[in-house]
Amino acid sequence: MNRVTGLVASAVVVGGFGVGAWMYFEGYLGTPNQVVDAVPVVEPLPEPIRQRPEDPGGYQADTHGSALLEGAATEPETGPERLLPSVEEPMVRPRAEPPVPEIEPEPEVIPEPAETAATPAPAEEPPELPQPRHPRSAWKASIQLLAIRSRDRAVVEAQRLLAAHPDVFGILDFRVREFKVSEQERVQRLQAGPFETRKAAGEICNELEKRGVPCFVAKGQ
Repeated sequence: MNRVTGLVASAVVVGGFGVGAWMYFEGYLGTPNQVVDAVPVVEPLPEPIRQRPEDPGGYQADTHGSALLEGAATEPETGPERLLPSVEEPMVRPRAEPPVPEIEPEPEVIPEPAETAATPAPAEEPPELPQPRHPRSAWKASIQLLAIRSRDRAVVEAQRLLAAHPDVFGILDFRVREFKVSEQERVQRLQAGPFETRKAAGEICNELEKRGVPCFVAKGQ
């Protein structure tokens, strides 16, 4: 049985091979005058094979900036430009300013009034001796206190002595007598009196010398 089956199968294979060989030679190696049909041209379909679905689904990634990668020229967005925060610079501690010295305001200068015509000062009257209380005939003796060239200075000294020693000169009179030293020189003698005797005049001189007042006895008249 198996042998018969093998023979049948071999016959089928051999027959198929023979049919194929005949068809080959008949189609390509036939008579030379046989016309060969043109090779068929395959044309593309009028519609694209792949189309984008209306709802692709799935995750939509942000494609912002992809146009730059694809080489397309697009308009820049008109929204506000976002800048990255700048790096914080270290703060410099402000230096303490030196104290400003206080400046005192300048005193207000009051303009001086215009000078008016200077009025001449009244002439000073020459100093005078106190009024005498004794007559000239009573001057039998006297004391001399000063000899100086200026009469005015002699009178001023008499006023000073009267104020400094009123207990002594309060009861006496002063007189200034001019003495001629030479033709060109004159001196003024300051004297006090009168005294009845030279002795009485000497006692007053002694008292004045104790007080530091120079004195000596002089003639009377």
